[in-house]
Amino acid sequence: MHHHDDGPAPGSDDLTSDAASPAAEAAAASEVPAAGRNELRLVGALKTARSARLPDPDRAEDALGWLDVAVEAALGDDGARAAAAARAGLDAPGSDAPDCALALWRAAAVAADITQDADELSTALEARSALLRRLGRPVQARVELQLGAALLHEPDSFEATVLAGVVEDERARLRGAGATADTVLPEALTALAVARTQDGDHAGALQLVDEAIAHMRRIKVAGDVLPWGSLASAQLLRGRLCLWTSDPDGAQDAACDVLARPCGRAVRASALLVRALACHALQRLDDAADWGIAALELMQRAGLRRGAASAAALVARALGASAAPSRAALLAWEIAAVNAERAESPDAATLTYWWGHQLIMHGRAEEAVDVLDPVVRRARTTGTAADEARALVDLGHAHHELDRTDSALEAWGRAADLFEDCGRADDAARTLLAAGALLNRQDEAQRPRAQALFERAVQLARQVREEDPTVLPIALHSLGYVTCELGDPSGLTMLDEALALVRESAARWQEADYLDTRARSLWALRRGDEAVSTALQAADLFVDADDPGGARQAELFAAFVAAEDGAPDTGVTLFSLLADDAQAPHLVRLAALTGLEQCHVRLGDETSAARVHARLLQLQQEADAPAGHRAAGNRAAGNRAAEDDVP
Repeated sequence: MHHHDDGPAPGSDDLTSDAASPAAEAAAASEVPAAGRNELRLVGALKTARSARLPDPDRAEDALGWLDVAVEAALGDDGARAAAAARAGLDAPGSDAPDCALALWRAAAVAADITQDADELSTALEARSALLRRLGRPVQARVELQLGAALLHEPDSFEATVLAGVVEDERARLRGAGATADTVLPEALTALAVARTQDGDHAGALQLVDEAIAHMRRIKVAGDVLPWGSLASAQLLRGRLCLWTSDPDGAQDAACDVLARPCGRAVRASALLVRALACHALQRLDDAADWGIAALELMQRAGLRRGAASAAALVARALGASAAPSRAALLAWEIAAVNAERAESPDAATLTYWWGHQLIMHGRAEEAVDVLDPVVRRARTTGTAADEARALVDLGHAHHELDRTDSALEAWGRAADLFEDCGRADDAARTLLAAGALLNRQDEAQRPRAQALFERAVQLARQVREEDPTVLPIALHSLGYVTCELGDPSGLTMLDEALALVRESAARWQEADYLDTRARSLWALRRGDEAVSTALQAADLFVDADDPGGARQAELFAAFVAAEDGAPDTGVTLFSLLADDAQAPHLVRLAALTGLEQCHVRLGDETSAARVHARLLQLQQEADAPAGHRAAGNRAAGNRAAEDDVP
C-alpha cells in the first residue's frame, strides 16, 4: 500500500537554507563550464548510486531529524524502520513542540499502517488525538479517530466515499461555526485529493488541494498549530497536479513555495524534481538539468532510490535533447537504471532498456549487449511481448554494430514475430525491413532471403495502412528494388506504387529518392536509356527538394550508365557538367573526371583523355594537400590569372 506524507521535517540538512540555487553543493566545481559541471556531479551521483546501501545508517540530532528518517523510510515502504525512527523522534530533543509531536505521531501511525500492526496504529492515533484535545481541538481529534488509516494511505473507493462525506459535513459545520482550527477539513481534503488523483481527476484534485491550502494558511495566520511540514506537503501535491493539468508555471510557483520554507529532505527533493519537470515542460532544458541533478543528489542522500531514478531519467532527457551525443546524458541514464534496479522499481526494465539504447547511440555496442541481454531475458519471463520485442530490436542493432550479422538477424526475426503476435504490425514491418536491408547488403546470394522478408513487411504494412500510412511505401520501395536486382521486372510495379503513395503525401525528397531507386532498378534490368532519363528526372526533383548533393549523385549515376550502355558521347556531356561544377565536392568531381577520361578513351579521343587525366591528377593533389597549402596555391593561381590578363 502506498502512503502519502503531509509532514516531513528537515533535521540539520544544509540544503534547507538555499532554495535559489540547485547547484549550491557543487561550489567546488563552480569554475567548471556548465556541461563539465553537470558531468562531474553525475559522476559523483553514479558512485553514490552504486553503493550497497542508501542512505547511511539512521542517525539524527533531534526530533525533526528523526521525523525526516521516518518519512523517508515510509516512502520506501520500510515500516519497521519508520516506526523505530518515529519512536526515537518522540524521545529526542524538540519532541515537546506541538507541531513536531503531531507530525511524529502521524509518522508512527503511517509506519503501523505499513506493517499492518493494529495495536501500534491504535496507540499512535490515540496519542495524536489526545494531543489535539490538549490543543483545544476535540472535533478534529474525534473525526481523525473515526477515519483512522484513511488519512494515512492512498484511500480505496470506500474510504474515498467516506472522506467525501466528511468533507461536506465539515464544510457545512464551518459555515455555521465560522473559521476555526478545530477541523479535520485540511487533512480530509488532502486525502480526498489523493483519491481523485488515483481516479485521474486531476482538475478536481487540484481544487481540493487549493481549498486545503487556504484552510491551512488561515490556521497559520491565526497563530494556531499546524503539523510540521503539512503546508509544504500540500503545496508539493499542488505542484504535481499542476504538471498533470498542463500548468508548468503553476507547478513552478508551488515548488518555489515549498523550497522557500523549512521542510524535510523527501519533500524538498520532490519539490526540486517538480521544478525540474516544470522547466522541462517550458523547454528550459539547462534549468531542468540543473534542478534535476539537485533533486537526484538529495533523493539519493535520503535513500529514495525510486525518486532518484525518476530525477535521473529527467536529467537524461534534458541533457540528451541536443543532436550531439552527451556523455552526461549517458551517465544520467545509467544512474536511473542503477537506482531503479536497486529499488526493484516497476520502471527498472524500462530505464535499463533506455540505458542500453543510449549506449548504442554513443557507439558502445559491446556494453549495450551486456545491458540489453538481461532486459530481454527478464521481459521474456515477467514482461510483455512488446517489451521483449523492443529490447530485441536494440539488441539486434548492438550486434549489427559489432558485425555479428547472424546474431542481429536472429534478434530482429524474433522481435518481428513478437510484434506481429501482439498486434503491432507496423513495428513488425519496420523490424523486417531492417533485417532485409542487412541481408541485402551482405552479398548477392542473400537477396532471395531479403526479398522474402520485404514481402512479409509489405503484407504487414498493408494491414496497418490506415493507422500508419508511412510504412507501406518504404516496404514497397525495398521490395521493388531487390526484386529488380534479382532480374524480375515486376519490381518496377512495386516501385511505381511506392512512388504514387509518396506523391500523395507531397514528400518531395522521398519522391526524388524513390525515383532514383527506380533508375537503379532499371539499370539492374539492363534498360539503360530508361535508367538515364529516370535518373535525370530524379536529379531535378532533388534540386526542387533543396538537396544538391542528391542531385549530383543522380546525375553521376546517369553519366556512368550512359557510358556503360554504349553512349560514351552522352557520358562526356554529363560527366563534363559535373567535372566543371566548382560547387561539387572533390569526390564527385574526381568521379566525374575519371568517367570523363574513360569516355574519351572509348571514343578514341586520346588528346582529350590526356587533358582530362592531367586535370584529374591536379584535383587529386589538391585533395591530398593540407588546407593552408591549397589556399596558398589558389592565391598563387589567382595572381597568375591576373598577370595573364595584363596586356
